[in-house]
Amino acid sequence: MRKSLRALAMLTVAAVLPAMSGCGGGDEPAAGGKVTVTVGTANQGAVLKAVTDIVDAFNASQSEITVKLQQYPDPQTLLQKTLVQLSAGQPPTVSPCQPAWASAYAKVNGLVDISTMLGAPGALTADDLNDFHPVLLKSTKIGGKQLTLPFDRNSAFLYYNKALLKQGGFTEPPATWAQFAEYAAKLNTADTWAADVFNSPFTVSIWDSMVQAYGGKVLNDDQTAAAFNSQAGRDALRFWVDLVQKKQAKVSSEPNAGQLNFGAGKTALYVADSSALTFIQQAVGGKFEIGAAPMPAGPAGSFSELGGANICLFSRAPKAEQQAGFKFITYLLSKTKNGEFVKASNFLPNRRSTVSDLKDFYAQNPIPAIAVSQLDHAVDPPTVAAWPQIAAAILIDLLAAVRGETSVEDALKKAEKETNDILKK
Repeated sequence: MRKSLRALAMLTVAAVLPAMSGCGGGDEPAAGGKVTVTVGTANQGAVLKAVTDIVDAFNASQSEITVKLQQYPDPQTLLQKTLVQLSAGQPPTVSPCQPAWASAYAKVNGLVDISTMLGAPGALTADDLNDFHPVLLKSTKIGGKQLTLPFDRNSAFLYYNKALLKQGGFTEPPATWAQFAEYAAKLNTADTWAADVFNSPFTVSIWDSMVQAYGGKVLNDDQTAAAFNSQAGRDALRFWVDLVQKKQAKVSSEPNAGQLNFGAGKTALYVADSSALTFIQQAVGGKFEIGAAPMPAGPAGSFSELGGANICLFSRAPKAEQQAGFKFITYLLSKTKNGEFVKASNFLPNRRSTVSDLKDFYAQNPIPAIAVSQLDHAVDPPTVAAWPQIAAAILIDLLAAVRGETSVEDALKKAEKETNDILKK
């Protein structure tokens, strides 16, 4: 289902983008009227509640702007609907933007250059911008323009079952991918195994992190061609192929297999991001103690691919709505509200000052603190607009190799051709 939704979203990109270039903004609101700001979201559960609480607090704090959430069931639907709305010239005012989505919106000049909004009365300033963590700011500029700001970003790290590691004779989690493989050999029993490979785009994210840890890149520097059909790419894929062949890891067509099996106490090691913590705790249900550690390192170091989204402001909205939307973004990303959001969601804090303010919180909550501790080693996924489509194609090829349906070399050769064909379109 995830794959079909992603494919639908990318087909919508291909169909809608050419039609957008002639679309203009809507009418300005009546003079003296209250401005309505619409905000797209695909958040669920505790994260949706945290966003809703911030919206309600903003609405109660002033009388000139009303913020309304447009809630969608998943990120793919949010992207699809936003593209359709952009084509019609009636986009939301504000929306989360994964880096690749922002690139698609920027192709048709659909986003406001946020640098032009800084310093307005009651708005973020250049000093605020400097407070954002530099790693999180890397994907927010497109073509030299500040088109997005960090919002709900997360990074992957290693969760582990302390009881199973102890049974295997280990007192500490693996610090390297080589150690991960050594641990896997001793974590197999009749009922348990080391880890899962599952049918989810997150599998590509893990592999991407590993390619960099082995000294390679997924795309070349200007993101115009595949770079993963290299020794690093082969080593990263062969790592999982070997574990599955030795029955130390299992491959599943179920996208949530990793979380479900870890929660059931069947697997000892599980790579997931910081925002997954609440769901993992629910799956575990107190059956065992959960540990956490940074992403294992390869020969080139430890790398963790960032997930989540930045926040963007659409240029097709009327000017008054844009200004009101930026006032809401200012509120949403303020140090106080960012801190409240982080504590409720376990996403990364956007500001360095927020990290300082949450020192006591992280002392009491060491698992989400792992994501913060490795932030200097976090990397963005490719930001090219076609990346979701490319990742969906790569996933199929990676899984084929892990299942033994093709060789590592043939899988990456096929993925390389598919990637380059998509990038040439």
